[in-house]
Amino acid sequence: MIELNRYIIAFFLFGFLGWVWESIYCTIRERKWANRGFLYGPICPIYGFGTLIGLCIYDLVKAGYLQKMEWGMIFFIGCVISMVLEYPTSWALEKLFKARWWDYSDFPLNINGRTSVPTSVAFGFAAILVMEFLIPPVDRGLSFLSEPVLNILALILISIVSVDVTLTISSLTNFRNYVAFLDEEFQNHMTNIVDQIYENQKAFYNKAIQRIAVFKLTGRKNRIAKRLREKQFLELLKEYYQSDVVKQMDQYIQHGKTTTLEHCENVAWISYLINEKLHLNADEKELIEAAMLHDLYLYDWHDDDPSHKNHGFTHSEIACTNAEKHFGISEKEQEAIRSHMWPLNITKIPKSKEALIICLADKYCALIETIRLNKRLGLRK
Repeated sequence: MIELNRYIIAFFLFGFLGWVWESIYCTIRERKWANRGFLYGPICPIYGFGTLIGLCIYDLVKAGYLQKMEWGMIFFIGCVISMVLEYPTSWALEKLFKARWWDYSDFPLNINGRTSVPTSVAFGFAAILVMEFLIPPVDRGLSFLSEPVLNILALILISIVSVDVTLTISSLTNFRNYVAFLDEEFQNHMTNIVDQIYENQKAFYNKAIQRIAVFKLTGRKNRIAKRLREKQFLELLKEYYQSDVVKQMDQYIQHGKTTTLEHCENVAWISYLINEKLHLNADEKELIEAAMLHDLYLYDWHDDDPSHKNHGFTHSEIACTNAEKHFGISEKEQEAIRSHMWPLNITKIPKSKEALIICLADKYCALIETIRLNKRLGLRK
């Protein structure tokens, strides 16, 4: 797990350094502020991925599996990797979001404006800088951090960037407009109902009706509404509390002192609240089922078993297989479980409202459980 967290922190660190370089370069060239990168935040993921490849090579050399490379070989590999990363990334972003984040059409020896020889040469020199002068001190610095610090730091970084990626994709697609449309329709419908009530009621009732219109509840009504929400939520979970397979999750610790079953309950509860509070109209049954089963992998990932070394990348697929086997879940629920670790599993992008809600709720609950603020923030244990 330490190795995984080391790679995660290195990804964000060098992604940030890449953003700093790109922003400074483009600001000087265009003579105005340029916030570079695909995301809102200060990170360019493509630099992070490139550095992960370099860090992997560095580790193989350090372990004696590869011979130390000369600068010429590092330069060549840097050129090739930049082309391999830039072209498909540019193509994928254009297909998904109908926009280009870089265009090398004005550069000589370019390939469809997505990559070019001059820029790849520049990345080749950058690879020498990273491999010879940046990765070694970063590696030494991370070795001084304890495992708990690495765990918390990696989790915080993933949580922050997960929210950033979600907001970025929401702004580049119709998801946010769709949510706004649903909310507007609902509010218009309620306004019409209230207007009709106003026409038929005496002035004595105006104050009460006004409170209905703006959805303000007294403390007592808030408590009643909360109990109703919890009752409906528990009704949706009743089947799983009776399942021996689900009960097994209570044998394993997930984060801090929170068991895997308690974590799944927390994610299901937060997902339920997000869907209700934001009026997202996700399918409640599928949302709660997928949330309750999203970590049904049934082992302790903290032990020293070599098969659990890549737990962060593999457990979602294992959980999905178990959930489909024992509960016959739908394809949408399977997709939500497989994608709940995005963006760590970069290819498993949430494709439905249910999947996106669970992905966000999982990051939030993992952070709260790790820093042990469950009770204060309304989670179990």
